[in-house]
Amino acid sequence: MKVLITGSSGYLGGILTRYLIINKIHVVGIDHRVVMGNISGNYFQFYKCSITDKERLESIFREEQPTHVVHFACTFNKVRDRRREYEIDISGSKNVLDISNNTPSVKQLIFSGSTAAYGSYCNNPPWLKETNPLRPGRYRYGINKKLIEQYFTETHLKEDLKLIILRICNVVGPSFNKPRSAVSILIKLPYLPRFCKENKIQFLHEEDMYVLIKMILEDDQVKGTFNLAPDSFSSVKELVPDKKFVMIPVFFIKFILWILWNLKILNLQPSSLNISIYPIILDPSKLASRYGYRFKYSSTEAFVDMVLNGKIDANDQRQPDHFDHPIR
Repeated sequence: MKVLITGSSGYLGGILTRYLIINKIHVVGIDHRVVMGNISGNYFQFYKCSITDKERLESIFREEQPTHVVHFACTFNKVRDRRREYEIDISGSKNVLDISNNTPSVKQLIFSGSTAAYGSYCNNPPWLKETNPLRPGRYRYGINKKLIEQYFTETHLKEDLKLIILRICNVVGPSFNKPRSAVSILIKLPYLPRFCKENKIQFLHEEDMYVLIKMILEDDQVKGTFNLAPDSFSSVKELVPDKKFVMIPVFFIKFILWILWNLKILNLQPSSLNISIYPIILDPSKLASRYGYRFKYSSTEAFVDMVLNGKIDANDQRQPDHFDHPIR
């Protein structure tokens, strides 16, 4: 088995890469950034490459001949240019699928979707199943994930290529370090809006995530769409009981987010605020039952482990480590 991971320098790509290498599985990492450190050895090869560079991407596939592809690469609100965002998320993902589909060695392609594609609505069921419609609303991250899913599922695939779409909830754990994310706001701010006090939220521990993905990689028959989330959820007041919840109008919060978003101070799109009002809770039973999997961490336990052992800290000035392995 040789696994090619796009977005290998990101949070999800990084923790999966490390786990597979520990298990002596060959990994080919692809990312436009070189910021993932302390990975070396014979089981890992990194290429600095954007998924928008189709010619370069094709050459890497030809040289490495991966058997499995895990597609994590995306902008995740980092780009404020809609055209550039579309080029990376949509066109880049099409490149990954088309090249995988035309590479004889590739037998499995895993696409990292998102809960955001379901959308936040007052009539959302208590547990969303894979058969529920995708209604991302105006949230561009969710819209892009839905569009990619549509392209992937509507494309004619070669007979021996299995496509797996994973709609993943918030993943946290000791490796989590996103200082401008919604999770960091939840931890750092002394005051939170009262409307989010009773809101439900799901956190998947990174260990449960990478163990389940490894199970998928080792399953040569699996295909289709699956929710990847814990079989539990938390309430905001349960996670941060010491916070003070104050009455703040929703429109005022959206206005502040709009300013911080456009100034690139906060990596949180204003339209994503709806998730703090109408929760998106995923039902993971389809995936968990396939492997008889019992989650090691509940949603609350995953959050607590991140707070106690993670890297989110208001005074943390540490910079990412650099590579100590060959780069091509």
